[in-house]
Amino acid sequence: MNKIWKPTEPNSDKLILIREDCIYKGNPSFEELNSINEESINVKEIKSLFSIPFSYIKKVENQKGKGFIHIYLGKETEEQLKITNENLKNEIFDFIKKELTNFNYTSKTPNIFSYAKTQIFGIIISTIIFIWAMYFDFQLSRGTEYVIHGSGVGLVGLVLLLARFGMAKLIIGYSLILGIGVFSFLKKIKSRSEIQVLKR
Repeated sequence: MNKIWKPTEPNSDKLILIREDCIYKGNPSFEELNSINEESINVKEIKSLFSIPFSYIKKVENQKGKGFIHIYLGKETEEQLKITNENLKNEIFDFIKKELTNFNYTSKTPNIFSYAKTQIFGIIISTIIFIWAMYFDFQLSRGTEYVIHGSGVGLVGLVLLLARFGMAKLIIGYSLILGIGVFSFLKKIKSRSEIQVLKR
């Protein structure tokens, strides 16, 4: 079954087409766009279209509030159907859901840790390095001397180097990094919403 959508909103793909177990997306010219209808479609004549065969698709995600449908083709490859109109995006996802009959469907809102784990780990790691550097700074202030052995500086050498900046600079540097990390975490959490998933 052929199905065509022609989103008109900014930052959306101008054409999304599903035909013969394949999703096509692209931004054809105004003349090409006007000449396309569900009865007569020749995708080979539209050079700007990108094709995504159903057989390549591993997972499809539709997150509420995001201006795209995410299509995963493998571990490293992914594509987006850009649709900033939420109602139209849901309509396209529902149609894909009907077409991908051998895919399992789930819908859930991810928990905070799984959704923002990159930001959480960033805050934790920077905090550990800060505490470690403060410990070295304290030991250096008491007269302890450290000697790095081996050709590479490594993590210990890097932390020791940070410790030599002194307590005041360490606190200022950590405060800046922590502020960025917390801001990134809050921004990520704010975007947390229901995700509909189709998975092979």
